[in-house]
Amino acid sequence: MIWASLIGLIDFINSILWAATHVILAGTFAIPLSSLCIVRRLYLIASAKSALTRIEKRRAVIFDTTLCLIVPLVLTALQYIVQGHRYCIFEEIGCMPYVYRTLATQFLVTFPPILTGLVSAYYDKCPSSLNLLELKNLQTPACENSFTMNRFIPVVIFAMLETCTTPIAVFALVMNVSAGLLPWISWDYVHADFSYIPATPSVIWRSNGIDEASLELQRWINSSCGILIFLFFGTTKEARQHYSKAFYNLKSQFRPKNSLGKASNER
Repeated sequence: MIWASLIGLIDFINSILWAATHVILAGTFAIPLSSLCIVRRLYLIASAKSALTRIEKRRAVIFDTTLCLIVPLVLTALQYIVQGHRYCIFEEIGCMPYVYRTLATQFLVTFPPILTGLVSAYYDKCPSSLNLLELKNLQTPACENSFTMNRFIPVVIFAMLETCTTPIAVFALVMNVSAGLLPWISWDYVHADFSYIPATPSVIWRSNGIDEASLELQRWINSSCGILIFLFFGTTKEARQHYSKAFYNLKSQFRPKNSLGKASNER
C-alpha cells in the first residue's frame, strides 16, 4: 500500500512538476514483490498447523522487509548499469526513467517482475493456499489475529489479480524486443551523455505506437493499482470504522470547550 501510494503520488506530481524517478523504478519492482509477500503469507496461514512462534514471526518480518524494501532498492541501484541518461521528460507525462535498451536491460528491468509473477502464480495454484472451500483453515491457531472471512476474501481476490503481473511484464518485454535491442558497446558509451536530459513533446511520443502504448500503460497500471488497493482494503468494515473514528476525533476538535477544557455536547 505504501509503495502504490508513493507511485500514485509521484505520477500526480509528475503531471505538474518534475519529480525523482528512482522511486518509480523501485516501486515497479516493489509492488509485485509486496503482492508476492501477501500471497506467500496466505499460503503459510492456510498450510500452518499451529500458531507461529516468536522466532518464526521475526523471520517472517525480516523476509517480508527484505523482499519489499531491500530487494527493490538493490534492483534500482543496478539500473545504473543500463541507465543512459539521469532521466527523460515526456510532455503530459513528466519525468520518467531512461534505460539503454539492450539485452542486459531486459534481464535487469523486465525479467524481475516476470519472475515475481510466476512465483506468485505458483502460490496461487497451491490448493491449500487459496481454496475458499477449506474455511476450516481460518479456525486454526495460525489465524490468531481474527483473520475472518471479511478479511480473507478481499486479500485472496487481490492476490489472484496480482498474477496479472506476468502477462503485463511479458507484453513490455515483447514491445522492447519489437522496438529493437541496441548493442552493448561499452560502459563509457552507455553513460557518455548521462547528464543530458532529453525532452520529448507529446506530439512526438504519441506518433509512435510503441512509445505511446508503453507510457500510457505504465501510467494507468500505477493508478489502477492504487485504486484496486483502496477498493479491496479501504472499503472494508474495519476500514470504515477507522474512518468514523477519525472523523469523530476531528469533529471533537472543533466543538466548544467547557471550563474544564473538555468538548461540550450542549448547544
